[in-house]
Amino acid sequence: MDKNRGDKNDVKKQDNAVDIDDVPRVRNLLLRSVCAVYLMAFVSFYCQAEGLYGDAGILPANRILENGTLKERLSLLQLAPFLGLGASHETIDLLCLAGATIAFVGLVSRAHCRLVSFIAMWALYFSLVQIAQSFRQQADHLLLEAGFLCILLAPARLTDGRNPIEDIALLLLKWLVFRFMFASGSVKLASGCPLWWSLDGLKRHYETMPLPTSYSWYTYQLPDAFHRLSTVYVFLSELVVPWLFFAPNRAVRRFAFLWHAFLHLNIIGCGNYGFLSPLVLTLLVTLLDDDDKLLLRLTGGRQPPKVRGRGSSSGQQSETSDASERTGSRIVRAIGALMVVGSWICFGVGFSSGGQLTFKATFSRDQYLNIMQTMVHAAPLLVFVLLVRQFLRLLSFQDTVGSMGEGVRQFTKNVGLFIATIVAFTVFFMSIVPHSRLLPTTAISSRPMTRAYGGLHSLYVVNQYGQHLSKMRPARREVVLEYANDLNGTWHEYGFRYKPWTEERAASLSYAGLHFPRFDFKFYDAAGSKTDAQRWFYPMVQRLLQHQRPVLELFDGAHVPAKPPRFIRASLYRFSYTTFPAAGGFWTRERLADYFSVFSLGDTHLRDKLKQMGFRATADDGASSWNWLLRWLLDAVRRFVATIEGSYLVTGLVVAAAALIYTQTQQERVASRAS
Repeated sequence: MDKNRGDKNDVKKQDNAVDIDDVPRVRNLLLRSVCAVYLMAFVSFYCQAEGLYGDAGILPANRILENGTLKERLSLLQLAPFLGLGASHETIDLLCLAGATIAFVGLVSRAHCRLVSFIAMWALYFSLVQIAQSFRQQADHLLLEAGFLCILLAPARLTDGRNPIEDIALLLLKWLVFRFMFASGSVKLASGCPLWWSLDGLKRHYETMPLPTSYSWYTYQLPDAFHRLSTVYVFLSELVVPWLFFAPNRAVRRFAFLWHAFLHLNIIGCGNYGFLSPLVLTLLVTLLDDDDKLLLRLTGGRQPPKVRGRGSSSGQQSETSDASERTGSRIVRAIGALMVVGSWICFGVGFSSGGQLTFKATFSRDQYLNIMQTMVHAAPLLVFVLLVRQFLRLLSFQDTVGSMGEGVRQFTKNVGLFIATIVAFTVFFMSIVPHSRLLPTTAISSRPMTRAYGGLHSLYVVNQYGQHLSKMRPARREVVLEYANDLNGTWHEYGFRYKPWTEERAASLSYAGLHFPRFDFKFYDAAGSKTDAQRWFYPMVQRLLQHQRPVLELFDGAHVPAKPPRFIRASLYRFSYTTFPAAGGFWTRERLADYFSVFSLGDTHLRDKLKQMGFRATADDGASSWNWLLRWLLDAVRRFVATIEGSYLVTGLVVAAAALIYTQTQQERVASRAS
């Protein structure tokens, strides 16, 4: 009898081991992390929505909803009249709050991180990006593309078992992060930028990036040899390591994950890019396996117990896994050695007479373009082979049918899998079009392909990346806004929260954290172009002359006028980092020229520019909105939230969600021990 009881316990332990090993940890962690990124994006958008897109904002959303093309008007904001809100900023607030609520609940609760949640979040954020206009950024495109693929990945409930389409969806997400990283690296040298070819691009980037932080200033002070070595590290990260994403060995992929995790943690510290790097880190989770030791540490999961014994399948799997880890470790060491030797040869690493490291590219631009051409063609072919392999596995995944009801359920399931597979392959083939455009010689010219890509790109399902750092700016230029009540009087400067505008240290290198300040970020583009290329400047000036509160709240409140100014102008400055130590501040600046001349409220040139844009000089008072109760609730929420600075709000919500998840985990552990 005791022997039978022992046999039953052994069987139970083996079943538990199988259950633990079959938990889709990668899927679960990825989906909940995407919910966290959605939360950052929705809340960040909400903090700036009234000033950017409200009726009294810089680019009111009703411009798109009323006068845009059919593709531009495709948005849930069109449902505003049915809610009694009209074309007002309250509708944008409603979408932001709804998306943030769904994302927060999906992040803290496994039961609500499901398919319908990802469909809702994608539709809501797509509707917001549709009206983003000039303030739309690359991070928005990446989030929408990743969010769409998560719709293929997400189960009806997070507690559901594995889905046959899961491996295909994870492969497409891996292909997405590969495209993003590879595109970011390939264009640097392909553009012929002398700063990248001399390996000075990264040091210049610390000074000229859109919204640098104090970490960037301290890094800038390091020796030139360190910066050139770091530039080589960036080239390896974006051109070599991404190919390891598809390695069959777990240890190799884990090496690529840790390599890129280190890179993006430094990017988060150096610049205010909002949710972009957290999103890339989330996509990198696809490089791990469900039973990977690193993933188990991240999720707090338990590793399946090792069952040893002659003829034991679990013991054989354990021995195979250990052998694979040892093999992978040797491969990783070999890859590391090859990268060191290859970098030494390709970038002519040597020593100067003073013992300093020197670098010089030993290959020409033509040689680089030839290699790049081969790599651009090889990447989609490699992923296509892996997709076909996963598809063949999908075909072999069929449950036995024992009754008519089971047959109907299996048929319905197969139809769903068929549709999801068609969508997945369509997205993959369309993604080849922007990938091929990394080089002019590899661009696809097929009209049906480009038209199909254009259709998906209009929904931001497939996008092109890698164009933001193709050529480094030789110096940092900044636009500074000034106001006065007398042309011959004293001019005062508008203050910014995150953008460099003053020489004072306290106000020049702020941290936005997980918050993405679109308004400050957009001035980076403005400083590198003429005023007519940044047409949003004209309505911004109009709103400032009108002293509109929503627009004023986009600035640093301590440096805005108390009353409407009579005149506004903009000056172009050259900003440069100071040397260590920064006793007088992080910046020195020199005025270069006028960015635009003086404007007043009745200026004819300003009025003509606004008329060309179809811009309304006066804000809509929302009289057509009949749902006063919902408007009152939304305004009450905004008045409360407005007291919290955007970076604190976004970070606080993420920390609160992390605290709830930690509490739930501890309670589950206590309950499991008690049982």
